[in-house]
Amino acid sequence: MYDVIVVGGGVAGAASAALLAREGLRVLVCDRTPLPAPAVSTHFFGPTTLAFLDRLGVLDEVLATGAPPLRRWHLEVEGGYYGAPMLPRSPYHYNLCVRRETLSGVLLRAASRYGAEIRERSAVRSLTWDGDQVVGIEGAGWSEKAKIVVGADGRGSATARQAGAAMTFDAGAMRCTFHAYWEDVVPLPSPALELWHDSGHLLQVGPCDGGRWVIMLSAPVAEYAALRGDEGYERLLRSIPAMADRLRTARRVSPVYAGKSLRNFHREPAGPGWRLAGDAYCHKDPLFGAGITDACAAAESLAATVPLAVDGDTPQARESYATTLDERVGRKVRAGLAGLRIAPPEPGQLAWIRGVLAHPGLALEMTRRCSELFAGLPEDRRDFWQRVADGASEVLGLPPAASVNPS
Repeated sequence: MYDVIVVGGGVAGAASAALLAREGLRVLVCDRTPLPAPAVSTHFFGPTTLAFLDRLGVLDEVLATGAPPLRRWHLEVEGGYYGAPMLPRSPYHYNLCVRRETLSGVLLRAASRYGAEIRERSAVRSLTWDGDQVVGIEGAGWSEKAKIVVGADGRGSATARQAGAAMTFDAGAMRCTFHAYWEDVVPLPSPALELWHDSGHLLQVGPCDGGRWVIMLSAPVAEYAALRGDEGYERLLRSIPAMADRLRTARRVSPVYAGKSLRNFHREPAGPGWRLAGDAYCHKDPLFGAGITDACAAAESLAATVPLAVDGDTPQARESYATTLDERVGRKVRAGLAGLRIAPPEPGQLAWIRGVLAHPGLALEMTRRCSELFAGLPEDRRDFWQRVADGASEVLGLPPAASVNPS
């Protein structure tokens, strides 16, 4: 009998297993694939995740992968650009860009060191029940019992489906995503987190572990067929003059990983004997760059609530986890999607955008003060724009945004 079985060995599952095992629980991780495994996702994470990795005792191991600290950000919009250092907002005033399989591997090794059992190539076929309580899992010719089963098996979670987890928010698919790994990309003078916007296409670009670069392309879903496959992805990248210049000596060294039906949703996260974490609970488009941070938030929420549930999973224990997870993950996703629209700028806006980006002082001041422009809005819209401004400041490493509170 295990205290906890974690289904899925990605970032959410591995981080959860590490924390729960560190709490002294008997933990099993099962995954149908060889571990660690790649994933279609953003690869960037910043101070919140860096602090988590440090608390877990693995930050030095992550840094040893060769992923350079990104202490600057670089914004390229419709041919104009602006770059600046990430200003200190915590002891971790930089970002990292790490392949998912590399980060998962670090976390799985930590889970193993803390005593968790890792079982790869072990597909879970079904949950097992005692009345309405989940009490374990079954595979092909094997079964295991547990006091709590955690589904960390991705956005298509079989755990969630078999547990009957209700969909509590669904905004549908907004974008399609492609990413691949490259070598010999022409670097910037200093490593940076690069965000590009070109004719409605969004790019996230950065040097990652193993001497490679990741280039993620986000496009409208309607363009999926045209961009699917190696040629469409590369053709679009090389059609952007500044990107073509960066790729003049580069070569792609991986397949192009594609995702089309990337729905933005979250589910009921807890029931008798089961919990959901990571994308199994809440999936959002990779362009938000929040997947890794939210996976770590779920792991910490599990570690704070599950040890009390292994002696008897009560409604209060389930509600505690659900409330904590909604506060740390679900609410942010709902707010981030509210009123979000990504479209090419109007022709008349281009000169203005390039002018602002070309003036560092003006660009910084606008980022710090933009929220003041919305002080006259109704309270609910002020709250929305405050969250937008605060989020932009955090992602870009800028000083805190001004408050829209008129008082």
